[in-house]
Amino acid sequence: MIYSTVTLTSLLVCVAQAVEPNPPSWPDTVSVFDPSMSQEEIEAVTEAAFALNGHYPSEDTPETGCQGKGEWSDYRFAFLFKPGSYEEVNVPMGYYTSAYGLGVAPTDTIFEGTNGAKGIYAEEDCGVYETGALGTFWRSAENFHSKSMFAWEVGSGMSWVVSQAAPVRNVKVDNDLLLFEYIPASCCAAGYASGGWASGMDVNGYTKFGSQQQFAFRSSDLHQQADLPVWNGVFMSSLGAPTAQCGASDDTGSTAASVTNEKELPLLAEKPYITFTNEKYQLVVPPVKAKAEAGLPWTENGQEGSTVIDFENVYVTQLTDTSTVIQAKLDEGLHVVISAGQYQLDDSLTLKHKNQVLLGIGYATLKAPSNGKPCIVVDDVDGVRVAGMLLQAGAWQTGAMMQVGVSGSYTASATNPVVLTDVFARVGGTSNGMGPVDAMFLVQSGYTVIDNTWLWRADHGTDGLVKNGENPAKNGLVVNADHVYAYGLAVEHTNEDNVVWNGNDGATFFFQAEIMYDYTADVWDHNCYKVGSNVTSHHASGLGCYSFFRDYPAECPVGFSVPEVEGVVLDKAVNVYLNGVDGSKISNIVNQDGGTAVVGHPIAYHCIA
Repeated sequence: MIYSTVTLTSLLVCVAQAVEPNPPSWPDTVSVFDPSMSQEEIEAVTEAAFALNGHYPSEDTPETGCQGKGEWSDYRFAFLFKPGSYEEVNVPMGYYTSAYGLGVAPTDTIFEGTNGAKGIYAEEDCGVYETGALGTFWRSAENFHSKSMFAWEVGSGMSWVVSQAAPVRNVKVDNDLLLFEYIPASCCAAGYASGGWASGMDVNGYTKFGSQQQFAFRSSDLHQQADLPVWNGVFMSSLGAPTAQCGASDDTGSTAASVTNEKELPLLAEKPYITFTNEKYQLVVPPVKAKAEAGLPWTENGQEGSTVIDFENVYVTQLTDTSTVIQAKLDEGLHVVISAGQYQLDDSLTLKHKNQVLLGIGYATLKAPSNGKPCIVVDDVDGVRVAGMLLQAGAWQTGAMMQVGVSGSYTASATNPVVLTDVFARVGGTSNGMGPVDAMFLVQSGYTVIDNTWLWRADHGTDGLVKNGENPAKNGLVVNADHVYAYGLAVEHTNEDNVVWNGNDGATFFFQAEIMYDYTADVWDHNCYKVGSNVTSHHASGLGCYSFFRDYPAECPVGFSVPEVEGVVLDKAVNVYLNGVDGSKISNIVNQDGGTAVVGHPIAYHCIA
């Protein structure tokens, strides 16, 4: 395959003196596979990773226990598959594990599915109905062709049964794409699943959502009519998407899911990715698209208009690297790939050069510096791409974990935005006593695109359930700039408003939030999504606000708070009472429009005419 368009100059951020090695020196957490390798060689590596980071049903207590639980593992893994065909390979995806095809296009790296092989796949946690895939987080797969015909309980094809922070991107699926799992031990029930992200998907079979509560698809082609998620399905610039509709409910729950079908997106750029051609590695940076129309972002020749950067201009981190080492490479003008691993920062990583790329693989985890500064800062520059990382709070005050814009007044470029792709953040989980954090993401530079994120104040962790406001995070996302766009925005359990949006001309397509579980007073007087009182133009669609006041019969008066002006439009919003102490509820969906979600009537929808 060849690149349909190759540009080598526009994204070189400066002329760096040093030349990095190509091929690079990958650390042990990054495994590179070749089609000439045997099934046994490949699976010895992938199964060893899954033994550390995967979930296994307990043989002694199959309905209540797990063996090898990896949710809080310190291990990180990136699997890189060189172009070619892989015949009988099974690659289970556990926590903090990512698989990448290294072809120019997804069709260059093929998992044949010979003799019933599953290829790359993800299953729910433990085969337990009550938990299902509710905790199947932090894993990903990108840029390959799945021909698997494996016969799962719910269909034949590729299984990707996940929830938040587990994206699948740019995959050609010859058969079904299965997003839920049937639990034989529970007779006729599918395990719970709380939503996920897929983009660039070319699915020739059926796309089956089953028990997925919500899901976001972007820039995909669904050849067979998909069924619907339970409450909220959002399809952005996709072919074959279901017809848009308002959700409906009765006293038993949802009777018809909300469906958003957004044919065109205002501004978009796909995630950077790594290729391997002519025995060398390249970093591919897809182009910016204004008014992105429906359809796949790739062809068999790759992504048209991409910039291809030789790894001579890319620094690959080693696991012992400090923030000083990484920052020095960024300051040289190099692009940086953060290898799978955990990095305790002693200062922010700051991107100061136009068009610079910071790409993490294998859930590279950046731990917040103890000086209170962000993990990552994008200076007042255009075209920066940050992708593929998990940001983790420390046991100290942090203003923001990810910050875009320094001065707060930078105009930015309408044709060369900053793009954050698959960047996730969490406060707590690994232990209690984390934070406080003011905002997980702070955006104060215009023309910024957020393409799939999960900003999570943990409700549980190694110390059990989180209670009494521990590990405080005030807000998930705070936007103080105009022309900011969010596609696939999930924010959960913050102590105050999950999202605060103060800029004009912004948009969100797909939003999911859970109110904090551990509130212990009468009224949680905050919102899942709050648009500032001075905002005159904002559009959001496909929105969900969910409550589980676990510890007290609290009320959330309003799920979505917005100025009542003509230019601010919220469409297809839903409040859901998941569970909670008797008497707890969400009283209104948008402002004071009614639509109470409470035990006995747990779901309420809001749609514009």
